[in-house]
Amino acid sequence: MSLSRVAKPDRRQLLISVILVAIFLSLGIWLAMAKTVTIIVDQDVQQVLTTWRTDVGGALLKAGVSLGQGDLVEPALSHKLTRGMEIVVKRSFPVTLISDGDTRVVRFAGGSVGEFLEQHGVDLGELDRVEPRLDQAVVADGIVEVIRVTKSKATVKEEIPYGSKNWAEPTLEKGKTKIVRKGQLGLKEKVFEITYENGQEVDSRLVHTKVVREPKDEIIGIGTKAVSHTLNTARGAIRYREAMDMTATAYYPGPESTGKWADGFTATGVRAGFGIAAVDPKVIPLGTRLYVPGYGHALAADVGGAIKGKRIDLCFETYKEAIQYGRRKVKVYILD
Repeated sequence: MSLSRVAKPDRRQLLISVILVAIFLSLGIWLAMAKTVTIIVDQDVQQVLTTWRTDVGGALLKAGVSLGQGDLVEPALSHKLTRGMEIVVKRSFPVTLISDGDTRVVRFAGGSVGEFLEQHGVDLGELDRVEPRLDQAVVADGIVEVIRVTKSKATVKEEIPYGSKNWAEPTLEKGKTKIVRKGQLGLKEKVFEITYENGQEVDSRLVHTKVVREPKDEIIGIGTKAVSHTLNTARGAIRYREAMDMTATAYYPGPESTGKWADGFTATGVRAGFGIAAVDPKVIPLGTRLYVPGYGHALAADVGGAIKGKRIDLCFETYKEAIQYGRRKVKVYILD
């Protein structure tokens, strides 16, 4: 009887021992599998978490950290958890992206403009540029614009004007002209480099000029041949080379016409008298032989203060004759 009372307590104690061992073994296994990690959100430590989850995504789920579009997690969500690991969450912010005629708001978790474009699959050509620059940091609610740059060449043809040269033409009458050779326009090509930004022209630069055809000057023949004409008068035919319409007046070499300057001689030293004419040397050179209808032959040998341009002053032997001649329109013939 006494032996049976002793055996019962031993069985209870064994059962309790087994349960305790199982508890301690489970606790050891849990402690062996549990990992303590630090979760940092936007550079602030949000919490230190002990978990038996096996990957980063599970740890964030356990910690109640939800992720939005564009948020960045380091290490990646599928990365295996290790003791003492730091999980960094970078919250994304809105950025306006302008590219290829499209404007849209996207999310970005921070970094340079270059990283931003790479993340959103925007490729840059060799000439393309970005505002802000690729190495600048993207800011929240900022704008990143991609400017597509292209260049092309355009050729413009331009005429080169020709000049004009005179040519002495002995077969042509003096005072006449003719075109000996027509002028010809030259031609040159200008090559411009044109720069476009987003399809709009922003710059044009001359890079090359080529003369395709040289211009040829126009040549004008100037007549040098002296032409002699014939005029029939009451005293016979005279030969002349030119005729001028002029205004004629008359003077007497005495003091009645010339005042205190009346010494009887002309400006060229020739004695004044009938057949002497005062002229403007710019129109008729001194020494030129003349014929004036209604007066006769004359020699341009004198000048006068009032004789300017196409005027001629004819000398008479008496004051009365000069007064009678008066003032009239005449044709003056320049003799050979």
